[in-house]
Amino acid sequence: MEEIQYIDKNGNHMTKKDVQLLPPEKLEEYSGIPVKILPDTQRLYDAIAEVMINTILAKKSGKVTMILPVGPIGQYPVFVKKIKERNIDCRNLWTFNMDELLDRTGRTLAESHPLSFKGEMMRSFFANIPPELRMSLDQMFFPRYDNMDEINGAFDKHVPNGEELCLAGVGPEGHFAFNENPNFGHVEVSQEEFLADRTHLVLLNTSSVDMNALVAGCGDRSAIPPFAVTIGPSDILRAKRTESIFNEGKYQRTVLREVLFRKPTMRFPASFLKLRKTEDGNFLPQNLTVWATPEESACVTPLTPY
Repeated sequence: MEEIQYIDKNGNHMTKKDVQLLPPEKLEEYSGIPVKILPDTQRLYDAIAEVMINTILAKKSGKVTMILPVGPIGQYPVFVKKIKERNIDCRNLWTFNMDELLDRTGRTLAESHPLSFKGEMMRSFFANIPPELRMSLDQMFFPRYDNMDEINGAFDKHVPNGEELCLAGVGPEGHFAFNENPNFGHVEVSQEEFLADRTHLVLLNTSSVDMNALVAGCGDRSAIPPFAVTIGPSDILRAKRTESIFNEGKYQRTVLREVLFRKPTMRFPASFLKLRKTEDGNFLPQNLTVWATPEESACVTPLTPY
């Protein structure tokens, strides 16, 4: 019997052809997941920045926790512009960076390195928030090769019931943060173990290296660090709200539809973004929204006739 890999919101079987050729305007109807298609990337960034601001305002000066990626980053300058214009107090905002690159010896890149995720966040985001509105440095958590237990402890202390908001991009093979399929070579990891993973080290997959080389390294794969440290599924999937952002163009048409319709599987880790981990360790449907432009949400063009 054929393995069922894709399902709609009612649990009905879909073929890969069904998923790839579903018109963009039908994605939300069939998946049951809100799909927001913005005319262009700038308006996409504006909408995500507004989600961040509304999350802060909804807490009425209370503590707000967010997991934030480096990729995409276009929403951060827009967020800073908006809070300046509206004088929004961010002093009770607590942020967790998703991940960080490590050099060939497994050490964290220096903040001055062009590929340092912490460096990018400080330059494009945190340093630009007016001091009178900005949270303190000890409210910004950045994973390193040598502070994984500290990051886990910060989640336990500051996010006992899950983060208010998680922003997540998705890579070609379905990684969110740097959580890729952990099985390779002699390494065998069960789904239960994968979902229980917290902050950990990873060897970057080929597609992650290729995409980083194309986006940041002018195509030079040798310039891309081979290791990373990443927040694990256990903490990311506890977010009360997840916004999955697709802004990289045509190649993301497939991954967007995989997130929406693929049955949760380690073979495509971002398929788990549809689920939220509860306090008792169970998984329920996630408060997930998918954001894209017409370029990423369009039908997948078949390479061969069906």
